[in-house]
Amino acid sequence: MINFNLLFKAGYDAGLTDMEVYVVKNDNFSCKVFEQNVDAYSVSKTQGLSFRGVYEGKMGYTYTEKCDDSSIPFIINSVIENASVIEKEENEELYAGDKDYVSLDLYQDSFNDVTALEKINFLKAVERECLALDSRVKSVDYCSFSNGSTEVMLKNTKGLDVSERQNFAYAYVSVLVSENGENKNDGDFIISTDFNDYEAKSFAKKIVDSALAQLGSTKVKSGTYPIVLKNLVASDILEAMSGIFSADAVLKDLSRLKDQLGKQVANSLVTLIDDPHLPNGLGSSAFDGEGVATYKKEIITNGILQTYLHSLTTAKVFQTTSTGNASRASFKSSVNISPSNMYIKPQDASLNDLLKTASNGIYITDVQGLHCGLNAISGDFSLSANGFLIEEGQLTRPVHEMTIAGNFFDLLKDIEQIGNDLAFGPSTIGSPTLLIHSLAVAGE
Repeated sequence: MINFNLLFKAGYDAGLTDMEVYVVKNDNFSCKVFEQNVDAYSVSKTQGLSFRGVYEGKMGYTYTEKCDDSSIPFIINSVIENASVIEKEENEELYAGDKDYVSLDLYQDSFNDVTALEKINFLKAVERECLALDSRVKSVDYCSFSNGSTEVMLKNTKGLDVSERQNFAYAYVSVLVSENGENKNDGDFIISTDFNDYEAKSFAKKIVDSALAQLGSTKVKSGTYPIVLKNLVASDILEAMSGIFSADAVLKDLSRLKDQLGKQVANSLVTLIDDPHLPNGLGSSAFDGEGVATYKKEIITNGILQTYLHSLTTAKVFQTTSTGNASRASFKSSVNISPSNMYIKPQDASLNDLLKTASNGIYITDVQGLHCGLNAISGDFSLSANGFLIEEGQLTRPVHEMTIAGNFFDLLKDIEQIGNDLAFGPSTIGSPTLLIHSLAVAGE
């Protein structure tokens, strides 16, 4: 590992003033099983370093995967060259650090005792169970396990010196079912660093039951319906729109939330939380990408927009303080802004309560096309969807080949009831199931 003191000394000698080094180490494992054979297997260890420094009042950046002392001349020269071609001074600064940082339990040592063979055998057991449950299960078309760890170190010449290590693990399995010429796919996942949570029989049954329930799907008549959005569907839509809460997007006129602080932007039932200290949250961290101590905050409280998400740079422009949401996608990335663990606060209603309130509508269990069917600036969306018809408060028949359309900003205001079933997919954005007053549905 590179000697930080030597790096900073070389920077000072070359005319740099403030400097910062950011190091990331990754250790990853993944495997796939198909027809009881290992179909893919990968083990990798990577590390990288990014460095930024102020030269003649301008911030320069560089990065390298060669993290030893021999790379110091390249790092210093690259930062100076980068800073020299910048035409205007960016409103960036390095952070001296906070007095206190919360201590988070992000690394589970016990998972290191789980062998690769145990993970593979779990996948094989899930595959066997899925195929044995019902003759209509034709194949387990995706059966994977991934886990890894990440260590981050952040140090600068202003006194900041923080580090953190965390690990993750998840399995994803999907099946193909078929009956009378109709084929349906469905899958599910487990996210946990406790290997006791990886139980093959219950996992397989959940996947197969969900896939079989979709057989016999029909089209629904076009119209406007009350909509119940499954928790993971709601979280996918929220994730696709999460950039609107960034202060940087507001500054660039890329968010309709500009000038909306203190105003009602959602139904009064809605409280939107960003919690970087959430247990088992994939976005949990004691500090952000600039070394600012993180904290739990409400972005929306009872429908009222309370804050944007800030880095040090945007906070200076807005004359406020950073919310601890500076982020780096990798050591190669510059500093951006993103949520940590962002979710709509759950309430007391069960799924049955939501269905009864909807009375006659559609329960949406899956959407496709978020990458092309949703405009993150206007909020307009038109998405292919599948689900179940709700009749007199009960789920009746599966429905497919429909399109739901609306506007995200209207949807926030049209939320009529919020479920108690907060869920996160393999992401940092979560939601409970939501009852929406109405959406346009194109069917037959």
